Amino acid sequence: MAFSVFAGGDDRDQAYYENLDEELAAFEAQLAEDLANQAALEAFQQKLADEKAAAAKSNAAYQSKLENDAKVAALMEELALEQEIAAFEAQLKAELAAQEMMAEIIAEEERAKRLAEFQAKLEAEKAAAAAATAAYQAKVAAEKAAAAELAAFKAELAAHEECKAALALSDSNIALFKSALADGTLFSVGPQIAAGTEFTANRWDDYASCIGALNYKNPF
Repeated sequence: MAFSVFAGGDDRDQAYYENLDEELAAFEAQLAEDLANQAALEAFQQKLADEKAAAAKSNAAYQSKLENDAKVAALMEELALEQEIAAFEAQLKAELAAQEMMAEIIAEEERAKRLAEFQAKLEAEKAAAAAATAAYQAKVAAEKAAAAELAAFKAELAAHEECKAALALSDSNIALFKSALADGTLFSVGPQIAAGTEFTANRWDDYASCIGALNYKNPF
């Protein structure tokens, strides 16, 4: 703002001072306006600073919330993972226990099967042994019977031979006697003599008595 100074005693001083007063008033008004604007500016700046602070605080709170949410989400995910792992381990443990039980059942069935097979084999061996023993005993009995039969046959043969010699019988009459005795026709045939076939009641008596006297096994 510029001021002009003039010498006193001039009417122009009145106008000057009036202008000066106007200019001063204008200046004061401008100054007041500027001060008001400055206060408004400062108030706006303060409000802006407060809003920035509030926004920063809100943003910090939001960021903190996000961090907390992220931590909670991470913890929840970790907990879910732990629960899933625990469930998997429990299922795996149950499956292993079931497999062990099944293996034990299979092993028990296999042992039972082997025991049954062993018992069946033992029974078969016992049966075979019994059959073998029976067969052996039957063989022994058969051999004894054969031996007895052979002994009887030899005794019979010896008796026939002895009686043949004692009674002077022919081979044909002895053969005829044996065959008739075997087929039960002894009383329907007779010995051969010089006159033909003898049919007397005592036609075989001498020979039968001789054989009976020698302990023939089928005495008359």
